[in-house]
Amino acid sequence: MRRFLPLLLLPFVTLRAAEQKPSLVTVRLHAEGKESDGETFGTPITLINPPKKIIIRKVPIINERDFVAFYPFTAADGTLGAYFKLDAGGTNRLESHSTEFRDTLVVALINGRVASAMTMDSKITDGIMTIPSGFLPLEIAQLQTKYPTIGKEKSFGEQKKKAMAALKADQKAAPKPSPSPKAKATPKPQQ
Repeated sequence: MRRFLPLLLLPFVTLRAAEQKPSLVTVRLHAEGKESDGETFGTPITLINPPKKIIIRKVPIINERDFVAFYPFTAADGTLGAYFKLDAGGTNRLESHSTEFRDTLVVALINGRVASAMTMDSKITDGIMTIPSGFLPLEIAQLQTKYPTIGKEKSFGEQKKKAMAALKADQKAAPKPSPSPKAKATPKPQQ
């Protein structure tokens, strides 16, 4: 019987895995790597400000699965930034990284693009991660459908409805792609 119990539970595990939808917005915090890490563990990127080529580790320190809540704000450059409250696992990883690798760079990637680079200059123990800039309004609306605003967790249902309405309005306002013309069939040469 013990041999068959895992087999009986297998359909429930696969159903649970199928329920998890991929995130609309990916937010990753990567540590600065070394050239000795090689292509297996690191990848080169180019920072815009300051213009510099660095290597980041491929495995992120923090990702969007570690978020519990967030708080968006307007950055000085006109884009949007956000504070992210992390779960216990994310808080522990951020604290250990900020302790062990002080005065190194961390790079925030939003949907795969470099959003901001920051120096890890102090130990972070409160579980709040800051990404100072780089979000687009559409990405903030997508985050509002998944995570409550810090301090307003009780009104998350209302926040989610407003964000969904804003996303639907944005989709309706977006230009519709025109159908591509069909290629004309070329007649076969007769032999």
